[in-house]
Amino acid sequence: MYRNFIRPILFKFDAERAHNLAIWALKSNILKYPKIANYDSLKVTICDIEFDNPITMAAGFDKNAEVISGLFKFGFGSIESGTVTPKPQLGNAKPRIFRLEQDKAIINRLGFNNVGIEKFLQNIQSQKINGPFGINIGKNKDQKDLASDYTNLMDLVYGLSSYVTINISSPNTKNLRDIQKKSELDVFLQKIVTKKLELAVKIGKDIPIFLKIAPDLNDNELQDISSAILKNKIDAIIISNSTISRKNLKSNNKKEVGGLTGKPLFDMSNEILSKLYQFTGGQVPLIASGGVFSAENAYEKIKRGASMVQIYSAFIYEGFSLVETIKRDLDILLKKDGFNNISEAVGTERG
Repeated sequence: MYRNFIRPILFKFDAERAHNLAIWALKSNILKYPKIANYDSLKVTICDIEFDNPITMAAGFDKNAEVISGLFKFGFGSIESGTVTPKPQLGNAKPRIFRLEQDKAIINRLGFNNVGIEKFLQNIQSQKINGPFGINIGKNKDQKDLASDYTNLMDLVYGLSSYVTINISSPNTKNLRDIQKKSELDVFLQKIVTKKLELAVKIGKDIPIFLKIAPDLNDNELQDISSAILKNKIDAIIISNSTISRKNLKSNNKKEVGGLTGKPLFDMSNEILSKLYQFTGGQVPLIASGGVFSAENAYEKIKRGASMVQIYSAFIYEGFSLVETIKRDLDILLKKDGFNNISEAVGTERG
């Protein structure tokens, strides 16, 4: 129904308007939700958080934490909302989201458009959320200090979600990716971890910190990032954000500036995933994002070292039943290979 009826209607609209319509539909509770199935083989625990399954909605879809409870009705094991910044931000000029239909991809140059942390937290408090979720935080574009927006946001969000993701890898905020450089990252992470320890003592609970990195990194950069992550005991890594690469694209919008997500990111993100699993020695849980459209895609990432996977673009192209389809087929794949639980498959094929 989605592919034959709903998607053709949505795709007649500008991409950002269609996205806003989807958010409105979720808030209005007018959508028909799939029947949710749970599988013991897919239950996973990372960073002491128990997830019913490893399929997560990536940050970017629910930027303002408006529809966390609604998204769980599609069968996700977790939802990540944001990226949120301290102050409200309009983002870059429109148009700023572009579909690449032939490539099953999206280019965006949104620029952390969001309602700001105050309204974001009000949105969370207005919902009954039944499941683990993450808050993805970033810095305002006019903030020169690389760490202060993150530590200030941690003061406000720490303890309100299952985990907090530090987004230092969007290509659409000027100089943001500079934080990933060796000269900046260690000092930056020290400030994040110092704040985390302070807040954990304050609330009496340790909330994991995830770090989201870019796919456009060479081996030396990945080794430097791995060393900094291990040294500072970051709890998990999300691999990866959107790419600025434009290899082998067919669609008319392929030359638009911004971050590319969807199918073309699959192989690139897989290479980064395999290398990071190797460089960290499997000591840090990895959450894989980039081009997951099927259970086979998810399974490949898991065998390359991912404990969980994130989707976003595929949800737009394939529809509302996708999560349940992936879960069902992933359970079949695991049983076929003799695994009782998905955790047994992590890192079994490193690529």
